Amino acid sequence: MNDYFRKSKLLAAGILLVLIVTACANPSGNSISLEKRQVAAARVDVRIVKASNEFGMQLHRQLVQTEQNKKKNIFISPTSISLALAMTYNGSKGETQVTMAKILGWQGMSLDEMNRGNETLISLLQQPGSDVQVRIANSLWSRKGKPFHSDFSKTNQAFYDAKVTELDFNSPKAPDTINDWVNKNTNGKIPRMIESIDPKEVLILMNAVYFNGGWKKEFQPSATKEESFKLQDGSTKQVQMMTQSGSYEYLQEKGFQAIRLPYGEGQMDMLVILPDETSSLDALHDKLWADPNRWHESFQSSRGEIKLPRLKIEYSEKLKEPLKSMGMTLPFDEVRADFSGMAPVPPNLFISAVTHKTFIEVNEKGTEAAAITSVHMSGASAPIDEPFQVTINRPFFFAIEDRQTDAWLFVGSVVEP
Repeated sequence: MNDYFRKSKLLAAGILLVLIVTACANPSGNSISLEKRQVAAARVDVRIVKASNEFGMQLHRQLVQTEQNKKKNIFISPTSISLALAMTYNGSKGETQVTMAKILGWQGMSLDEMNRGNETLISLLQQPGSDVQVRIANSLWSRKGKPFHSDFSKTNQAFYDAKVTELDFNSPKAPDTINDWVNKNTNGKIPRMIESIDPKEVLILMNAVYFNGGWKKEFQPSATKEESFKLQDGSTKQVQMMTQSGSYEYLQEKGFQAIRLPYGEGQMDMLVILPDETSSLDALHDKLWADPNRWHESFQSSRGEIKLPRLKIEYSEKLKEPLKSMGMTLPFDEVRADFSGMAPVPPNLFISAVTHKTFIEVNEKGTEAAAITSVHMSGASAPIDEPFQVTINRPFFFAIEDRQTDAWLFVGSVVEP
């Protein structure tokens, strides 16, 4: 098995050559030119990015359409959820693996292709260029005394750089140990994820994504004014509205306006899509869900003004029922789930919970965002001639995206800033 991983690493090294050379020249890992990063981005497996984005939008749809979320901000990280489930997928077998591949978009890809594709994407995303920081971390926490297959652990260490720790789950201090890792890898933005550990749980897989990006052009605090934001019920709320003018990628079509606000040197940006006053966020969602890939196309550069509210959102959701509603039922089945690639059977392992927490703050300087996903395993356009104006004063959709790979790190719908 050591030979297998050595060969896989040699193959991956060819794909990652540009990244490795750049990282050696720039120990910080963030200083990479736009041109070099574009060359490296061309080597990312587009199937991995497409799968993550489409899965993210399917899950976004499921969450938006859940009754209790009708009047709630939704903010998730497709990247974080996909990576946490990818590590879990490495322990799946048979129909369980087929089901996960179908829902997560990995049909037609071998396990090795999926792992190496994620490894390459993780490496690239963590070199976002100047004035932007992206950190991705993975960990596996196993119950002390419960044996797991060494191949499963080694695969996740090799491709996901996962920290593997055997922990006494019965100890009152066990949740704090895991939460220390969560707090550290989200820069303190998500301090706690685990309150207690169920006696049936034998493994917790975790992914953390942290983003901190300064705007390419900062908003001037002196231009920020209190303005009205129209809520879904027709009432208004006073918010701090940031304002700036300049040239941006901008698109206006029937029913909506869209604009991209770049971070750093432009390798990453925030995409904001605002429904027209005569339309609605629900109508915009239908367009987004119908074809997520169309939104990765470049827009024409146009001059205009953007007004954007300051944002601070903390979001938490248990994803077991939404994922089952999407068709991923077998991995949660206590009897029929097959994760025999993870650990010896019996007892039969199954996913007992998937929990997701996110944080985002948007202000005049830029954006800070973080996400944690935990998987718990248990046993038993037209040209614009005139200057435009975009005033984000009503419910809207937004995404933080990598422009060179089209990966959506975060997506959200804001109904109340």
